[in-house]
Amino acid sequence: MAEWYTKEGKDNDVVLSTKACFVRNIKGYNFMPRLDDKDCQSLIETIDKAIDKDMYMGGTASSFDKNMILRLTRLQLLGREASQMANPERKAFYYNEDASLSIAVGSGEHITVRAMAQGHNPNVIKEAALETLKLEEKLQVAFSDNYGFLTSNVRLAGTGFKLLYTVSLPAISKTEGGIEAMKQRVEQYEWTIYPFAERGDVSDSDVYIIASVNTLGVTEEEILRKGEMLIADVIKAERALRDEIAGNKKDQSRDIYGRSYGTLRYANMISRSEALQCLGWIRLFHDYDDSGEVEISWNKIDKLTMDILWEPEAPSRKSSQSVASQKYRAQGIKKILKGED
Repeated sequence: MAEWYTKEGKDNDVVLSTKACFVRNIKGYNFMPRLDDKDCQSLIETIDKAIDKDMYMGGTASSFDKNMILRLTRLQLLGREASQMANPERKAFYYNEDASLSIAVGSGEHITVRAMAQGHNPNVIKEAALETLKLEEKLQVAFSDNYGFLTSNVRLAGTGFKLLYTVSLPAISKTEGGIEAMKQRVEQYEWTIYPFAERGDVSDSDVYIIASVNTLGVTEEEILRKGEMLIADVIKAERALRDEIAGNKKDQSRDIYGRSYGTLRYANMISRSEALQCLGWIRLFHDYDDSGEVEISWNKIDKLTMDILWEPEAPSRKSSQSVASQKYRAQGIKKILKGED
């Protein structure tokens, strides 16, 4: 299976991915929290019949083996740490060849259609909307003339649509007051920004999620319009601060950049936190390095960042920092970088 996030996208120096999600519920069934096991199985079977098997693979989550769970976690279908695998007999997941399109059953709402692309790519909305429409034509969805699509989560009622950008903001993060200023800017668009992880090994990754908030009383077109204005603003602000940092402290930045690459390329042991910090400095200074001594493509930078961010969690924080875990991570990083220098 190909990996959707290895396909280099637009503005990927700042935007790691663009995701569009549509949720729908089926008439005649309670919302997931109130659905008993028998009706849940009936729901899964009903939706399964509507899935285009020529396009999608997958099925009931309880049929996934450990390797498949690890794979789908890395491809961002099961949530960080495979969190959506709780009660696998009550869920199903379907995905296309490169997992850029997926359909989750029983994960929050009855149906979640998700389209994902590397970098800044608003076309994911059309792709997700088309797949959602195909399902609506085969299934009776819960809809109200007054409120739009009905959901158990009131924050999704209306369009049932969310747009999310995953962004890497090393320059803004390293600027005093930078993140707070960015939060205020995002709120002006009536969107939200939050860290990729609040705690744990990746909490200081400088990676954030920028997500739409309003779904009731707005259209997908309005959400997209604001999202495109906002992400252009974020990209401009991050690049401006990279210019400032690289220009005012070029020698120091170049030194940290080289050291960061050396750590990734030659370390025999590395923690997730250290690896992500190194990648942050490489991302910040990459376009300003005119030495010719470090050769690493944006595609490799993004793949490494995504691989480490979505690395399946070890059973405990202690085991994730074990010698074996850090050695395995370092080997994987070196394998990706091999041939770049």
